[in-house]
Amino acid sequence: MRAARSEGSCDWRPRAGRETLRLRAALKAEVRAFMDARGILEVDTPHLAPHAVPDPELSCFSVTGRRARYWLVPSPEYHLKRLLAADYGDVYSLGPVFRDDEVGFLHEPEFTLLEYYRVGWDARALAEEAAGLVAHLTGRPNRVRFIRYVDLFQEALGLDPLTVPAEQLWKAIEPEHRPVGIEPGDRAALCDFWLGTRFYPHLGERETVIVHDFPAEAAALARLDPADPRFAQRFEMVIGGIEIANGYHELADATEQALRFERDRAHRRRTGRTDVTIDPAFLAALRAGLPDCSGIAIGFDRVVLLAAGKEDLASTLAFPLAGYDLEACT
Repeated sequence: MRAARSEGSCDWRPRAGRETLRLRAALKAEVRAFMDARGILEVDTPHLAPHAVPDPELSCFSVTGRRARYWLVPSPEYHLKRLLAADYGDVYSLGPVFRDDEVGFLHEPEFTLLEYYRVGWDARALAEEAAGLVAHLTGRPNRVRFIRYVDLFQEALGLDPLTVPAEQLWKAIEPEHRPVGIEPGDRAALCDFWLGTRFYPHLGERETVIVHDFPAEAAALARLDPADPRFAQRFEMVIGGIEIANGYHELADATEQALRFERDRAHRRRTGRTDVTIDPAFLAALRAGLPDCSGIAIGFDRVVLLAAGKEDLASTLAFPLAGYDLEACT
């Protein structure tokens, strides 16, 4: 029986109910059974790393030890790719990751990520497999619809996101809804705004939607399409209006990846984010030879949210940071 909370006291009680936590544990077991049946090796990757990631959209938590400064990892990607380069075959990780400034009804600074890689697979094959896994976990129909990134903009706005002037994207937003912190001339950020706040909330009600062929400028760690380098072989999975996963046909070119990292660092400096040094071990692994592969990162807490029929991510966690009363609990 839960103790009654006294006014003004620190609320120590778990947020998620017992049945939600039972469901969460059962879904983890289902993930591991799925991976084991396919010979995909689970690996415990580090939560602390000597280098942060340069992605301009991410802020990493830093931890200062007695001898060095470390970073809480926002994704196991670099370590899993080092395993791939060392010929460990298909691998996955299911565990906590950390991202600063990510708080909201679908975000927590610490959350659980399922990330896995398939050697010799392209992005479409992986998207289809992962969609089947998520449908199984959430109890939703396993119907998948693929739609190109540019087609979302064409259908909704009649605009080509590859060529439209940023100012036009800005003017298409109602003045009262224009985002704070995005410059009217930042086309990439405005495209992200349209994608996340205007398009995705209306996708995936009766099916799993795979948005694919992202613009090259949004490639991140994905390879470019050799048939049309304006596009990256990247996709995102949307279910019930929520982005569930992000996947790539992985870039294996160390030189190209290093150039992208330097562009990311320059962007961080321009926008006032902390500059970071590049992880030399990750680039060394790419130089040694990353096999042809595709990978996907699935927000496990969001999967639990859909499976449990919850409205916010914090309700799937025993002890979320969202809503934690610092004043009462210090």
